Amino acid sequence: MNIAVFSDKFSGTLSAIEVLNIVQSKFLDSNIKADLFSVTDGGQESTDIFKSYNFQMYESFETSNCDNSLSVVETIDVNGNVFFESAQLIGINSAKDSMLINSGCLLEAMQKTETLGTGGSKTVDFGIGLLSKLGIEFISNGEIILDPVPENFPFIDSVKATNFKSNLELRVLSDTKTPLLGKDSAFDVFGPQKGLSKEDIEKHKLEVERLITLIDKELVLNLNPNEIYSGAAGGLTFTLNQILGCEIESGAKYFIEETNLIKQLENYDIGIFCEGRFDESSLEGKIIGELLKKFKGDRYFLGGQYTAKNNNVFTDYFQCGPEGINNPKGSLEIATNELIKVLQKD
Repeated sequence: MNIAVFSDKFSGTLSAIEVLNIVQSKFLDSNIKADLFSVTDGGQESTDIFKSYNFQMYESFETSNCDNSLSVVETIDVNGNVFFESAQLIGINSAKDSMLINSGCLLEAMQKTETLGTGGSKTVDFGIGLLSKLGIEFISNGEIILDPVPENFPFIDSVKATNFKSNLELRVLSDTKTPLLGKDSAFDVFGPQKGLSKEDIEKHKLEVERLITLIDKELVLNLNPNEIYSGAAGGLTFTLNQILGCEIESGAKYFIEETNLIKQLENYDIGIFCEGRFDESSLEGKIIGELLKKFKGDRYFLGGQYTAKNNNVFTDYFQCGPEGINNPKGSLEIATNELIKVLQKD
């Protein structure tokens, strides 16, 4: 019986590596052997996870983050390609409200990068901050709004691109297929975890749609916020792809291929898949969903909560439940012990 454990981060509670350490400890106590894999789709913690696969740091530098404080960040050499995780600067752990921050702080890092991992962000500005840094002017009553954040969106009444210049040539990794707008938009799906209420989300979607119309009128690009892959990192992928012309692809597929994990999946009879919350979005471009598509053996869910409507994704489910938020380590240990009972019967 060959067992593999794959873990993404449990957002806000445990890193992927912390999850695996807890599972490994319990498995060792029960004499269960398993191979452990931390996994990512290019979002938060990607830098550390790539390092765990022996990819080396390419460069370390200091730059401002979305809270306007200094951060020391790293790029990684992934098979000869410079990778940067945007969540290092616009991550969900930002101290500020999501309506008060933007993506402008990414420009310096992007200029040092070849492949950009998105996801795990707190920003919801769909790249307006970055566009402002690149010379697009967002204007209210004839005055340019410097460094615009979502809170300013209702006041923007015109857009000018006279000084707009972009020489970004990036391979952009999206951690979700979710579109920026439309049914089940990025704001509907991910807005609550970024602190937005239902009322906030509805108002913000209207403002984003209005601003896209203003930008499209100025640049004449036939923008489409309903396209897949346009909703990652608060819609940053929309701007990177449709306005700045960057190539966009699945971060999960990139990770599986670059780490050669895809060739190892066939070696296992049992797969244990760990994620903080497994819902419909997990099957729409997230790393655990992509692994499930390729894994042929028995599958077990071990994580925070399973809320997807399809109950046939896994052979069995072992959840931390709501108490996992307050006691993530203890609740995961309990869930792992329940899983062990099942494995020992097989």
